[in-house]
Amino acid sequence: MASSTPLDAAFQELERSLVRRRLSEIDLKLRVELMALATLIGGFLFWQTRVPLDALATADGPVAAAKSVGAMLGFLALAAGWLAGSHHLAQLRTGPTGPAWLGVPVPPQWIARHLAWEARARALWVAGLAPGVILAAVGLVPTWWLGLLAAAFVWILLEAGRLGCAIGYWLATRGIGGEPRIHPLVRTLAKPPRSDSATRRSSARWRRMPRWRALWHKDLMLTLRPTLTRRRLALPIVLGVLSVMAWGLPIELAAPDGQLVRLSPRLFAFALALLTATTLAEWLLALAGMDPFEVLRGLPIGVTTLWLSRAAWVALGSMALVFGHALAASSLPPPALQLYLIWIGCASLAIGVLAVNYGITLFPRADIAERLLLLALGLSVAASLMIPLLGWLTLITAVFHSARRLPRWSWLEEHS
Repeated sequence: MASSTPLDAAFQELERSLVRRRLSEIDLKLRVELMALATLIGGFLFWQTRVPLDALATADGPVAAAKSVGAMLGFLALAAGWLAGSHHLAQLRTGPTGPAWLGVPVPPQWIARHLAWEARARALWVAGLAPGVILAAVGLVPTWWLGLLAAAFVWILLEAGRLGCAIGYWLATRGIGGEPRIHPLVRTLAKPPRSDSATRRSSARWRRMPRWRALWHKDLMLTLRPTLTRRRLALPIVLGVLSVMAWGLPIELAAPDGQLVRLSPRLFAFALALLTATTLAEWLLALAGMDPFEVLRGLPIGVTTLWLSRAAWVALGSMALVFGHALAASSLPPPALQLYLIWIGCASLAIGVLAVNYGITLFPRADIAERLLLLALGLSVAASLMIPLLGWLTLITAVFHSARRLPRWSWLEEHS
C-alpha cells in the first residue's frame, strides 16, 4: 500500500533501516547462541506448562485448559505492554538516544510516533515466550482453538504495546510547564535534565594512590552524589537488610489437618540474598554507564586495573552479605550454616563478577549489559528449576564466557 505522505514514507524507511542495521550487527555466532537460548527457554516453558495443563484438561475438559492458556498469554501481553510503557516513559524523561529530535524539521507528532515505535519494539521480545505455552496445549486443546488464541495474542500484544506507550507518554508529559501552545513532546524533550549543580562541593584534592583504588574512590564519590547510581544502591541495601531479618520471621502454613506447620526461613532468606546480589550487580552496571567513554579510554589504565576496581565492590558486598547472614542464622547446625554461607558467597560473587565483565566488555552500552545480565540470571534460575545444580553450571558458564571478551577492551570502540 502506498504511503499517504512523504513523511510517512520517510519514517517507514527509517524504521526498516534501523531493523536491518540491528539485525546485521548480530553476527552468526551470536545468532546461534540466541537461538539456543530461545530453544532452552521455550523448552522450559513447555515442560513447566504441559503437566498442569494435562491434569486440568483431564479433570475439567479442554475448555478449562484453553482458558488457562489464554490467561497465560494475556499475562505475557500485559507484561509486554508494561515493558513498552516503562521504556517509553524513561526515554521521554531522560531524553532518547539518537539524533537531536528537536532539531529535526518535522512535526512533533511524527517524532512521538517514532519514539513509541522504538519502545514497542522492546515489547516484542515477550512474544518469544508464547510458542512454548501454545505448544504445551497441543493435543489437549483443539488445534483451531489454539490458532484463535495465537491470533488473539498477537492482536492483544500489539494493542498492549500501544496502550503502554500511551500511558507512558501521559505520565511523562503530565505537569510539564511552559507555553501551552507548544506541543507537549517539545516541552518534555526541551526540559533540562535534573542537575545537582546547586549542591555545594568542596574543591578538588589531588592525591597519589594506586590506579585501581583511584577508580574505586571515583565510584564511591559518584555514588554519594545525587545521581542514578545513588538511587540504584538504595535497593540492594534494603533487600540485604530484609534478607537478614527474614531469619527472625515466623513463617507458618496451615496443613490439611488444620495444624500450623512452621517453615524454615532459609529459602526466603536465600531468595532475598540473591535479589540483593542482583540489584547490587545492576548498580555496578549503572556505575559503568556513568563513565564518559572518551575520558575513560584516554586514561592510562588497562582492563586489569578497571576490573580490579569494580571487583573490589563485589567482594565487599559479598562479605557484608555473608557476615550478616552468619550472625542471623547462627541457630543452624555448623555444617548446614557453612554450606549455606558458601552458597550465598559464591552466588553473590558470581553474579557480581558477571556484571563487572558485562560492564567492561559492553562499555558504554550499560543498557545492553543489564539486559544480558538479567537474561543470564533468568536462564540460571530456569535451569535450576529443571535440573538441580544445573543453574550453577549455567551461571559459571556465563561468567567464563563473558570473561573471554575482556582482552578485547583495548580496542573497544564507542559504537561497537
